[in-house]
Amino acid sequence: MENINLMTDSDLISSLKEDQKSSECLMELVDRHSGIYMTMVNNYTPKSNKSGPTYKTELISDKNYYIYQAALKYNEEKKTKFSTYLGNETRWMCLNLYNREKNKSMKEVSTDDEDSIIKLIDPQNVSQDFINSEITQKINQIIEDDPDSRISKVFKMRYSDPAGNKLTPWRRISEKLNLSIQGCINIHNRTIDRIKKELKKEL
Repeated sequence: MENINLMTDSDLISSLKEDQKSSECLMELVDRHSGIYMTMVNNYTPKSNKSGPTYKTELISDKNYYIYQAALKYNEEKKTKFSTYLGNETRWMCLNLYNREKNKSMKEVSTDDEDSIIKLIDPQNVSQDFINSEITQKINQIIEDDPDSRISKVFKMRYSDPAGNKLTPWRRISEKLNLSIQGCINIHNRTIDRIKKELKKEL
């Protein structure tokens, strides 16, 4: 077998598939292509205010394994360079993992439980986890996009009490908006019901 460093990617992969000096061939591929792999992981794994989704850590720690798997699936006859193939494979893997984690997190939110919805609206309770903030953005969009401007005002006042209390009293909201207390509550509850229906469509 020729010098590993002088072998082309195709030769390295062929030797790897034939189990000839497989560990040496793999490490040479890893040395050559870790850059493109890490670029894709960093570009296509969502950022987080905390440590980030756990799967990003796994993608980094299992880098050699994923490059190995890509090499086994690589088909030189398609006239695509291995670096390009690895980049595309890694990008799709990151996006698929993200969507899987997002769907999993969405299902953990009870769309029939008003308290679960409210916890995602109340800025004092919103999780900093990336996936939960995605759901929160969806909820806020539903509220903001409603043509009834009173809805946005009711929710902003209810969950953004300047006095620092957890919830703004309905009495204060009714006085500010010149609505009855029951009218404010009805607007709030109708919107919560609509949010439940919209979130169910995402599941």
